[in-house]
Amino acid sequence: MIITKSISRFARNTLDCLNYVRELKDLGIGIIFEKENINTLDAKGEVLLIILSSLAQDESRSISENCTWGIRRRFETGKHKMSTKRFLGYDTDETGKLVINRTQEPIVIRLYQEFMDGKTTDYIKRIFEREGVKNWDGGTKWQSTTLMSMLENEKYKGDALLQKSYTVDFLTKKRTQNKGKIQMFYVEDDHDAIISKRIWECVQLEIKRRKKYLEEHGTNSYSHRPESNPFASKIICGDCNKVFARKGWRSSTGVDRKVWQCSERYKVKGVVGCTNRHVEEETLVKAYLLAWNALVENRESFLEWWQKQIQGEDLLAGYRAEKFMEYTDGVEPLVEMDTNFMLKILDHIKVFEDGVLVVVFLDGTEIECK
Repeated sequence: MIITKSISRFARNTLDCLNYVRELKDLGIGIIFEKENINTLDAKGEVLLIILSSLAQDESRSISENCTWGIRRRFETGKHKMSTKRFLGYDTDETGKLVINRTQEPIVIRLYQEFMDGKTTDYIKRIFEREGVKNWDGGTKWQSTTLMSMLENEKYKGDALLQKSYTVDFLTKKRTQNKGKIQMFYVEDDHDAIISKRIWECVQLEIKRRKKYLEEHGTNSYSHRPESNPFASKIICGDCNKVFARKGWRSSTGVDRKVWQCSERYKVKGVVGCTNRHVEEETLVKAYLLAWNALVENRESFLEWWQKQIQGEDLLAGYRAEKFMEYTDGVEPLVEMDTNFMLKILDHIKVFEDGVLVVVFLDGTEIECK
């Protein structure tokens, strides 16, 4: 015999209640519901149980709706409570307000800076794991999707978007992302920020810029393992505007060469597509170094352009201009490839059939090399 306080404590919906009662009854196990004074082994028990369990389900629905109403009214006034168990960078005080976790704060700041320095979340993930950087639960395993959600989370700039998700079924408690079906509430300056609003907005613009870049150039990776392949997705065909891919060629003398070729050239097996020329990786490195050194050498002629960008309305362009003024101030010419620095400054190199290479930097500057 199972003794339970009431039907609502045993099951939240009529169907589950009856199924379990019948299953237990077949096993010779009865249930006594104290509040309703029902014994399921009694002949009249199931009829009464059907009626009362339906009422219990409706009561559960009513309670759920009342709770939802109360939560949404609090959201309207900007009041909210959230768990920070899986939220890196913040804890909550005794009132439920978000307060900065000073131990985790530098990790969040570094994530945003590394992203603005040209790295992808997949690359940052590998860096964090290699260095043993601890995540929200103290472990050292990271997910690139988690890092991207952190980059897009408005709470790091001190604001709060409430009701991003909601419960669609009071019985199953299933939740779904709110894509505009119900009202959301945005609270500005809700708590202390870890990331300035300007940098947060720049990151959002950079995310959009990279998505557009992938679409324009027909690739699914903005920068694929730059540790071993720094130019990946950064060499663009001047004819069809698609990315070049790196190939390993061996000459007749047995010398291995790294060359870049348009990904559209042999997209269909046996059929020549794009006819643009291939280019040696050594040539790309030389063009990049020559272009950057030319920009540094002629820094004074670019200052007015950068100042105009800083004063303009495009936050990302202004950020880039500030950085380029910093990177070119009193530096020596580059003599060798530095991948991390290249990621900070290079947008792409465009290759043309006539042998012209156009090096395009992230500030919008274009320098032609032959």
